[in-house]
Amino acid sequence: MKPVTVSMRELQQNLKQVIERVERGETLELTRRRRVVARLVPAAEARPVPPWPDLEARARSIFGDRIMKPAGSTLLLRARGRW
Repeated sequence: MKPVTVSMRELQQNLKQVIERVERGETLELTRRRRVVARLVPAAEARPVPPWPDLEARARSIFGDRIMKPAGSTLLLRARGRW
């Protein structure tokens, strides 16, 4: 199926109708001086974003009770007198 062409002028004058056509699933080619300059396609459905991993639980599973509290970088800064 060949995409339908829409001129820049038609897009400017009928933006709402053109966007509605794309929302319904049509693919449109945008032309300027009869040359295709862009293609308007329906957006893909957004996939659900996976949740952030529980980094504390991961650290506990790897290191167990050996986790330093406070963090090693904090101890180092305190030792250097910058905290």
